[in-house]
Amino acid sequence: MPKRAKKNEEAVEGETEPAKKEKKGKEPEAPILYEDPPDKMTSKDGRASNMKITSWNVDGLRAWVRKNGMDSSISLFFVCLQWVRKEDPDVLCLQETKCAEKALPSEITDMPEYPHKYWAGSEDKEGYSGVAMLCKTEPLSVTYGIGKEEHDKEGRVITAEFPSFFLVT
Repeated sequence: MPKRAKKNEEAVEGETEPAKKEKKGKEPEAPILYEDPPDKMTSKDGRASNMKITSWNVDGLRAWVRKNGMDSSISLFFVCLQWVRKEDPDVLCLQETKCAEKALPSEITDMPEYPHKYWAGSEDKEGYSGVAMLCKTEPLSVTYGIGKEEHDKEGRVITAEFPSFFLVT
C-alpha cells in the first residue's frame, strides 16, 4: 500500500499520492420499511389499535422533490410517498420541512387522503425549520407554538387535540 508524504515533504519515489475525494451532497435516507407485528395490533389491555401515526423528518421538502423527483424517473421522494400511502397512517407528521406554506410541493398539498393539513414554518428565515401535520380526521383543535414568541416564530410545534389525546409534532 502506498504511503502518503507529510505536508510539505516529497513523496518517496514510486509511491503514489491518494486521489482526492469528491465532495458529495448529503443523500436523504430511505424510510425503514417494516410490517406491524401481530402482537402490536392491540393495546396492553387487549383493545384493538385504532390509530396509526407516522413521523418523518424530511430534511427539506422542496429539496426532496427538486433533487430526487425531477432528475430521476424513480425518485426516493416518490418511493417514500408510496410507502406512506401503503402504510396508510391516520396522521402523518413531518419535521424540518424547510418550506413556507406558499412554496409547498403539490405532491404533499394535493394528498386527498389527508383533507386536514396544518403547516408551521419559520417567519424570519426562508428555508429554515418547519413542521406539518396531515390528518384523515379533523382534530378538535389545533394550536401553533408553545406560547413563547422567540421560539414560535421558527415554526417548530403544532399541537392537535383529539378526543382522547394530544399530538405534538
